[in-house]
Amino acid sequence: MKPFFILCLLSFGLNASELTAQSRYTVENGNLIFDMMIEKPGYYFTGGLERYDAEAIKNYLFDNPEINTLRVTGPGGDGPAAKAISAYLVQHSINTEAFGDCASACARIFLGGKSRRLATGATLGFHRPWIDKESEKIFYKANRVKEKWEEEFDYVPWIYNVAIGDVVESIEFMRSRDVDIDFILKIYSINSYDMWYPSPGELLEAGVLTE
Repeated sequence: MKPFFILCLLSFGLNASELTAQSRYTVENGNLIFDMMIEKPGYYFTGGLERYDAEAIKNYLFDNPEINTLRVTGPGGDGPAAKAISAYLVQHSINTEAFGDCASACARIFLGGKSRRLATGATLGFHRPWIDKESEKIFYKANRVKEKWEEEFDYVPWIYNVAIGDVVESIEFMRSRDVDIDFILKIYSINSYDMWYPSPGELLEAGVLTE
């Protein structure tokens, strides 16, 4: 049935590469292609990076030792997942290539690459981190007894401390990837709800791109 099914799809003008592109993760010619805008069946989908992506990508890289490059695209999403993926890329000297629009948490993943390049027409987007109000409400309610928070304002010093720690970690990570400090400061001057798309020349000069 499978050959007949594919033949039918091809008759409607779809080629093999277009069929492959419908997967969230694709292994192809030494590359792991990760498109976070494609839904993974059976999982909650927001259109961006999800918490489960970190484990999935680690497993793909572990099970396919021939992979030397992660090609990635997407609007960003889960921060901890981006940190975990980028750390794994650094640890195993995996290269990265951004294609399409790779922004926010996607750019963090990209920076984990040993060598880092842009596909033709690709962009990298940067901004300050942001906090999702609804997620923080859920976290507060789930942890208020354990943390002895009597009201929402008791939570403020805790999350402020976490946020500052995240900023410091991000700066240290970017500096470890040889990104220029002036470029990093420019990122943190961008409003959390805006996006800065540096030119390829700016990215190369700042050390974000290695080629």
